[in-house]
Parts: sequence; C-alpha cells; structure tokens
Amino acid sequence: MILFPNRNKLILLLGVFLMQSLAGQDPVTVERTTNKVILEGTVYYIHVVKPGQTLYAISRAYNISQKEIAIENPGVVSGIQIGQSLKIPVEPSLVDEVDTSEGLEQGEAIQIHIVEKGETLYGIARKYGVTEEVLMQANRGVTARNLKNGQRLIIPLLNRAEEDPVYNEQGIIYHKVKRRETLYSIAGYYQVSVEDIRAANPELGWGGPKNGQVIRIPEPQVTGQPQSIQDTISGSGSIYAGSDLPMEVYGYAELASENYNINRTYQVAFFVPFDFRKSEPLDSLLKDVSSETRRSRITERYLNEQRIPQSVQFLEFFQGSLLALDSMRQMGMKLDVRYYDTRKSMSQTLSILRDDELEDFDLFIGPFYPYTLEIVSEFARKHKIPLVTPFNNDLDLVKQNPYLFQMSPSIEREYREAAKLVASKHDYNIVYVRQEDSLDIEKHEYYKQLIFDGFDDYHPTEPVVFKEVVLSMERIITLEQTQEIIHSLSSDKKNLVLIPTSNVSLASPVVSALRFQLRNFDIELLGSPNWIGSDFSSIDYRDYHNLNLIFYSSFWVDYHDPVVDAYLAKYRSHFYNEPTFTSKKGLNYGIAGYDMTLYFLNALRTYGSRFILSLDEYHPELIQGSIHFDRLSRGGGYENANITFYQFTPDMTIHKIDVPELPQPNYFFRPVDEKKDWWKDRQRYE
Repeated sequence: MILFPNRNKLILLLGVFLMQSLAGQDPVTVERTTNKVILEGTVYYIHVVKPGQTLYAISRAYNISQKEIAIENPGVVSGIQIGQSLKIPVEPSLVDEVDTSEGLEQGEAIQIHIVEKGETLYGIARKYGVTEEVLMQANRGVTARNLKNGQRLIIPLLNRAEEDPVYNEQGIIYHKVKRRETLYSIAGYYQVSVEDIRAANPELGWGGPKNGQVIRIPEPQVTGQPQSIQDTISGSGSIYAGSDLPMEVYGYAELASENYNINRTYQVAFFVPFDFRKSEPLDSLLKDVSSETRRSRITERYLNEQRIPQSVQFLEFFQGSLLALDSMRQMGMKLDVRYYDTRKSMSQTLSILRDDELEDFDLFIGPFYPYTLEIVSEFARKHKIPLVTPFNNDLDLVKQNPYLFQMSPSIEREYREAAKLVASKHDYNIVYVRQEDSLDIEKHEYYKQLIFDGFDDYHPTEPVVFKEVVLSMERIITLEQTQEIIHSLSSDKKNLVLIPTSNVSLASPVVSALRFQLRNFDIELLGSPNWIGSDFSSIDYRDYHNLNLIFYSSFWVDYHDPVVDAYLAKYRSHFYNEPTFTSKKGLNYGIAGYDMTLYFLNALRTYGSRFILSLDEYHPELIQGSIHFDRLSRGGGYENANITFYQFTPDMTIHKIDVPELPQPNYFFRPVDEKKDWWKDRQRYE
C-alpha cells in the first residue's frame, strides 16, 4: 500500500476531478431522479449511473459540485461504474423550513412591545398568545426576574399562512427539524398522528427528532379518530422509561383552606375541536395534481369527510356532556359552562387562553389532540385548575402536572395488567404472535419481560411453555405464515395465543386460520382493547366467541344493562338518534361525554375544589365502567387505573373475568457461610 502525504493526496483528488471534468463534454443527458431516501437524518437522491454518464454531467444535473458528491461517495475518486448507486445530497423543498416550534426564526413576522410598569413576562406572553419560553428565546438574556420598565421586547407572531403542504407523488413531504420542535408540534402542524410519523421514520425508534434532522411526513390519511395513539412518547429512551423529569413533591396546600360552599356557582370550560368549516370544492383540491394515485386518495378523503365529517363524533361527546350538565342542574348545582372550539389548531388554542376569566375556572375538559393538550395543560398547571383529558394515553404530561386527570390508561398500564393475566395461565401452551417490526420491538420486549416476571410471581411447579412466532412484514399474511402458528399449538394442553396488535390486517388472517383448528386444539385468544373498536369491525364476532377471545377495556358498555338502556332512551329523546361513534379502543363518544362530565361535576358538588383529596372514597355510578384514579407520583397527576378483562364464550355471551390472586410466597433461608460472615465482621470493625 502506498501512502500519500496530504498535499499529494489532494493533488491526486483534484486530478481525478479534472479528468472527470474534461470527460464531462460527453453529450449524454443525465436525468434527475425523483427517488429519495433519508440516511442519518439527511435527504439524498439515489442516482443510478447509466452508460456514458460522467461525474461532471451528474453534478451539473443535480446542481451540486463534484467535490460534494465525492464526500458522500468516497469511491468516485477512482471513477464511477455503470449501475453504481450514488448518494446525492439534496436540500428538501421549501416546506421543510416550516418551524412548528414556538420560537423566532429568520423571516418570521415580529412586533415590538414596550414594557410598562407592573407588567410581567407571563402577562405579556398571554397578551400576544405566545409562551414565556418563546419570549425568552426571541430576546436573549430576558427572564421573568430581570424585566425592566421601558424595555423593548421582540414579539414573534404565530399567525402562519394555513396552506396545505405540497406532497410528492408518493404522498411524502420532507421536514427539517428545528430547535425546540417536538413530534407533538410537528404532527399538529401537518395534521397527522405521531404514530404515522414514527412509522415513516423507523430510525427515530422511541426517541424524539434531533435538531437539523430531516424526517418524512406522510400525507394525512382518512380517519375519524382523534390523534391519540399508542406511541406519544417524545424524547424518551423507551416505552417504559417515560420522561421522569425531576419534580417537587406537591401536596395541594392551597386546598387545605378551601371552604366548601354548596350554593356557589362552578365555572367549567370544554375545549372541543368541532372545526366546522365550509368545504373547499373537490376540483380545486385536485388542481395541479397529476398522479392518479394521489388524485384517488384526495377524492376518497373528500368523499368520506362529506359523508361523515370528522367532527361528528366530537358532537356526540358534546351531546353526552349536555345530558350530564342537565342532570347536575336538576340536582341543584349552579353552573357557568363555556364551550370553546379549538379547531385542531395550536394558534386557536393559544388565542382562547388569552381570556383572563379562564384563570379562575374550576374545571377544564379537553382538548382532544395531544398538541393542543400540551398548551392547555401548562395553563391549567400554572393556575391550579383540574384538567380532564378524554383520549390521550401518554404519561409525559401527567407526570408534570398534578392537576391533570387522564381518563384513558397508558399502554404501560395495559401491558402490566395483561401480563398478570397471561402469567396466571402458566400451565397453558403460550404462543406470542407478532410481526417483524423494528418500530414496535421495544414494546414487545417490555410486554414479554412483564410476562416473564409474572411467571416468577406465580412460581409454577412445572416448566412454562412459551413460544414466539414472528411473522414477516408482508402486507398480506400468507397461508404459509399462519401455518407456523398452527404448528406451535399443542394438543396436550390448553393454548393461549397472544396477538398484541392494533393492526386488523395481522389479526384477521390469524383469527381465520385458528377458527379451522378448533376441532384439534383447545384455544383461547388474547387481543388488545383495539379488538372491540371501530377498526376491527370486519372480523366476525362469532369467531371471537368460538375462539374464547379475552380482551381488556376501561370503557366496555354492556348494552343488556338496564342502566345503559335508560341512558340511550334519554339520549334518543333529546337528540333523536343514538351515540354510535366509538374510538379505536371501543370508547363510545356519547357515553364518554356523559360519564366524564358527570364524574367531575358531581365531585365538585360533593367535595368542592377539595375533591382531589377525596378520590379514594369517591365512587359514583357511571354508564361505561367505573373510574379509579392512581396518582403517578407525589408531584404529578392522575391516571385512570381501571382495566377490566372480559371473555367471549361459545354460548354467545360476554362475561367479566378476574385475574387470579397470586399464591402465597415461598420463603426459604440461604445457608450461612460462616467464613464469609466472619470476614465481613472483621472488615466492619477494622
């Protein structure tokens, strides 16, 4: 091997470039490819070299220097080869420069504010609908403590043009992450779910995006659900780690002196994304869209939105809450209720919170989307206002706000409870079915570890049989793949087949395959709360009954219950229809609106603002299951810990099942190592 000094090496490199440039007179035309990939947060074109093409011609086609191509593809200094794939760095389109954080960027509209006597940083932020952090970022060195009379502050204006992002033919847009941006804010800006962004960017894992990283944003899909998804952890290392920020112990000292007055009027605010807007004509949406695939997708979304607007299910929540308000007023409770339309907009939510009257309210319910919830939660925490989030199932905000109540249990809690049930069936042949998805691998590992820990708690006398079947990531599960599951079943004992998925495309073929094996095997299925939700309506419930499906839910509605019948009759008499919309986990919007409103209003009526201190003794009768709140930490808020198991049976009934109690622990004593103990004693006294 010959080593060149740096100078000679540079001369050699430039010589190669010179030869390529001279050869660049080649008349072969280089067409710019549209294929893009993201590698380590940078967007590249992937150009495949064709006969007659030179490095010079390629660099001209992509408007980039040969040196830049050589830096990304070191081998080109020795020449390029036909068929070789070159990484060509590319700056994303203009929309990549959108900043979804609340900071000040070059070119953003600003306003100057002159600080007057008595003004505070928080008050100024409220006035302009921004946060204190935004002001401090836009005005270096400014803090809440050193604000001075007459000081000039730069106020960044957040009124961005609400234009639809321009997606490429594959329905993808590239976004360059700015400082302080989160997946919440990015998802909120583009109106997609955090789950969709993670699925399009598997390199993110369970962490958050980094400053300067380029990520793919998929075009929003047709959906009737709020963006409350399984994965909403931003910036954490893993699903079970969360974001345990150091929090001070909070003991609600201000409630100790709170006087209960049964005759007072309670003020309640609802933040609901009705978002009623006049639809844009379909022709204008299809203008300048040449791809037939995209045109079909836009048309499908438009027709679905015209048939059932996304705000309809929220209207049912609103109607259910009206029934609860009516019930409480009939009981003599005095209420001042305000409804605010957040319109799925962060700027609209900030504008709503400018109302000074909201600082003295007794209860907030909503908003429904994570990125607007983040804003309202901070406001509620500062002003010590109880806040109820109906659909969010992430713990990050709850850990930081002692006044936040989360109705939907987190996936961590769901896994912990489900793992106990699986462990109690340690004498079964247990088959764990999942897809080979790197995005969900940490969730599966966490779930399995909980199950294995549960086996230790039950200390079975016989070896536990636990098998894992990993299916490929093919869009359609093949017959050959389902045969792997059949081969893992046992004819000598009961089989428990776990399919912890929210993907009906995985669950449906597995259920169909197992249905034909009931003559040969004794089978029980364990799914997830999604299995009874709207996305799984394509699976015949008779298969659930025949396969003894076990599912768990916090919001199961028994339509044979007289209490449920009475509520539905009341709903029909007021609104001339029934609440029909359900979330992905089976939560009925119309019933949820009633239960959540009634629970907290009745708590205020019974205990006043001190109800937070009396949750353990408060158990009202509700329509859609019971509610039991656990406080996550001594400095955080509350999570609904109520998770109940139900099972479909072959006699076409559904009944509640209980997780067996843990057996008494077996205590044993380790043999005493006299020499070891003697040496420890000697070291202690020396």
